[in-house]
Amino acid sequence: MEERFAHVIDSYNDIAVAVSGGADSLGLCFALSEYMKEAKPDLTIHAISVDHALRQQSREELLHVAQILSGVSNVYHHILTWNYKEKPESRIQEQARKARYNLMIKYMRENCITNLFLGHHQDDQAETFLFRLAKGSGIDGLGSMAFCYEKEEGVNICRPLLEFSKLEIVNFCNDSGVKFVNDPSNEDEGYARVRLRKSMEILSSEGLSSKRLSMTAKRLLRARQALDYIADIEYGKAMIVNDDDRIVFDFDVLLRNPEEIILRVLLLAMSKISPNDGYGVRMEKIENLCKDLMKRQAFRKRTLGGVIFYLDNNKDELLLFRESQR
Repeated sequence: MEERFAHVIDSYNDIAVAVSGGADSLGLCFALSEYMKEAKPDLTIHAISVDHALRQQSREELLHVAQILSGVSNVYHHILTWNYKEKPESRIQEQARKARYNLMIKYMRENCITNLFLGHHQDDQAETFLFRLAKGSGIDGLGSMAFCYEKEEGVNICRPLLEFSKLEIVNFCNDSGVKFVNDPSNEDEGYARVRLRKSMEILSSEGLSSKRLSMTAKRLLRARQALDYIADIEYGKAMIVNDDDRIVFDFDVLLRNPEEIILRVLLLAMSKISPNDGYGVRMEKIENLCKDLMKRQAFRKRTLGGVIFYLDNNKDELLLFRESQR
């Protein structure tokens, strides 16, 4: 694990760790503390807990986390609170997750912190795979979580525990005397992820273990990276004009590619013209647009995700415009 820490911790910046109080996040925080005590003694670990204020006991639980971390070397614990106008009644976990990231990133920018460490582990990887499979995700959605990636400009997400199971992390905490708490929402079957987590016991008995699901996700990530690499090359080959609010492709050159590559070229172009908030358009919509484009003469100008698509059959050119510019 120390090699994973050394790969992303530089000599000049403090780091942040998202800490909920569970074995995974507290175990990660303690492991980072042990590493930095020797390797980077002058740096501080900012342990960030977010109080979503969705349960009456949430504040008390995080104050208990603060007590647990009070004697840990190099660790400064800070509680952030989600001040929502109205308590969400649907997609609660999704909205809470988005708010949590926004609060932590704001804190990081204010404190000149680049790297945010998360305690996601092998079981989380498998759970996410099943959750997205149930939603009908393709290769991009089913690919594994990245060990380290740039979430926003100047903010990196680091997950050094992805190759460790929940049981291994719990055993580490018990062996190291790390106390942790259990979030009761993790047992609430009103959440889809909790139901999927419990179904893992049945799947594991049939050989579909967290380790195997995690390995499948890694292989799909590898396939996705290869497809993106090819799509980037084909984007360059087909591109005629590449402005901030307008992209023009040689449509004949674009059509020489398999449909999957054409899809990825279009998605790449859309991301350049109209950056989204991280969710983007539904895959079914871009797939339908791509199929209609291949009909050529029957295609009619349309807007998708803030981008206007226009096919000029006379010039064999596909034009994409930012919607606000037309």
